[in-house]
Amino acid sequence: MKICSYTPLILLPLFAVFAPTASPQQQTLSNPCPMIPTTPGTSGHPHPQPRPAQSTVTVSMVGGVSVAKVVTGTGCFAEQDPFLNPPGANFLPNVYTNAFDGRGVEMPNTLPSTPNIPYNLHDGDPIITAINPRSPTDDLEEAFELIAAKFAQTRSSPSDDAFVARQLQRAIDILEGNPLANRAYSGLPVLHYKGPEKRKAVQAIRDTNNNVIGGNVDIHQVWFDTHIESDTAFIDPTAVANVPWTITYSVDVLNRGHDDFSPYVMYFDDPSLSAPNPPMPHIAMDQSYFNMEEGTRTVFKIKMAPGKYYNLTYTWGWRMHPPRVQVSENATKRVPPNPSGKTLVEWEQSVFGTNPSANKDAAIAKIGDKAPEKIMWTKFKGARDGINGADPDKRSKVQKDIGDAREAYLDWRDRTRLPSDPTIKADPDSDLTLLYANNTIYAEFSDGRRMDFPKWSHRGTTLRISLYNADYFEHGYQNVDFGGARGWENQFKSSAKLGGSGCWFTFGRDHWWINIPMTSGGQPFMVMVPPANPTTGALGRYKVEITYNYDPSRRLRFYQFDPIHHDVAVFSIH
Repeated sequence: MKICSYTPLILLPLFAVFAPTASPQQQTLSNPCPMIPTTPGTSGHPHPQPRPAQSTVTVSMVGGVSVAKVVTGTGCFAEQDPFLNPPGANFLPNVYTNAFDGRGVEMPNTLPSTPNIPYNLHDGDPIITAINPRSPTDDLEEAFELIAAKFAQTRSSPSDDAFVARQLQRAIDILEGNPLANRAYSGLPVLHYKGPEKRKAVQAIRDTNNNVIGGNVDIHQVWFDTHIESDTAFIDPTAVANVPWTITYSVDVLNRGHDDFSPYVMYFDDPSLSAPNPPMPHIAMDQSYFNMEEGTRTVFKIKMAPGKYYNLTYTWGWRMHPPRVQVSENATKRVPPNPSGKTLVEWEQSVFGTNPSANKDAAIAKIGDKAPEKIMWTKFKGARDGINGADPDKRSKVQKDIGDAREAYLDWRDRTRLPSDPTIKADPDSDLTLLYANNTIYAEFSDGRRMDFPKWSHRGTTLRISLYNADYFEHGYQNVDFGGARGWENQFKSSAKLGGSGCWFTFGRDHWWINIPMTSGGQPFMVMVPPANPTTGALGRYKVEITYNYDPSRRLRFYQFDPIHHDVAVFSIH
């Protein structure tokens, strides 16, 4: 059995991803996972795998904080620790065909790699060109240095103040996402308030008889440091519901952004099988795994299954993960998942308005004042106004604002620890503390460990999570399994000869499942973390305890995110 592994650039655990065979006993299913009775097709990979029973949840109040205790259904495989006995009982044999839906219908473009075609879902070769690698980090750092140099002078003049004011305005432009010349990241803000404007519809391609035969949507991303910023958070696939289509990604890799392009698509089963209820979880896969160098733009055209199956695409960077990640959701999804629920775009609009770019201050006001990005913005604006004012003591006051902004800048650079605000501390009674701030997630384990959860290697383990909300709007929480309960495989092979990274950390495909139920007591349910108090600064709080009654996959223990403001609010754990 071939093992492919490598050590990434940050403290990810070194673990192997196994190809291409598994022993027959690894396919033995246990009774707790019957097929859904309405499913008429053949069962078992690459058709839909059996699905566990829905998790149960009980909610109580402890010290004024809601606590949701979740117990998952039992996994579909014999118990086996995948770390002591790799690759684990939930590892599936490779099948080199497309996946099939619950009706037994083949789903085009769901085989990501074959022994002869390592990039089976690429529509043509990637196109690589050189770009300016300057990132928001570089330009903010330069602003701090230039301002410090001016303040170090023994004498100052109005021209010096004007120079400082220009640097401060440029820093504000970076945070707000205002146009900047010769910057690949121009228009993509550090402050995450533009969600309502990040919706795109797949444009249909028609034949001479006006029949839809395909479609495409263009997405622009920039990768740098711990960040992926994108111009697309929502994709409407309505026009291509019954035909394959493509996504054309233009990925700009800036300084400290070197990584592998690995969009991970999640598909539902045929929606008609569960209508009028929401479609059922089915299959997901890494669609590529292609090396990208700093200072380059790489254009990828990725082939997609028909739009009726589309759930989301989760783009992650394994050399800096967590937290380098960004998601494009199906724009038509509703929460709660019924006709009266708001679409995901409407959830964004309910917070930031329909046109936040035209109402920046009002939209940014929804971001909590404890968010490092918001602190930088506030301090830069105060310093800009101060340096342009007539206060004789303005320089010392401006320097104080710049110092505060600098501390926030350092917090922004690392989302794998909580910000340095003394009112934000990891909960010692939880394993993991998540902080929603700037419409994203900062996180820290209570014992200070790196971003993995080795405690969970076999079923019966409980994860305790404290959720803090620093923003002035509700955030949701969901926890998803990538193949631990229902199985996973990995078709990817070494593609080093083609400039790629092959099987390093790829999934291939997996059968996904949600861990927090969508209903409780017959009513819609979601973990909703209350907003922070803008008057007192008190954080919104919620606690979740999840008992996992299945063994994790070796690839990823759990995927956690905000299901109503997804985009970059993700923090998956190995």
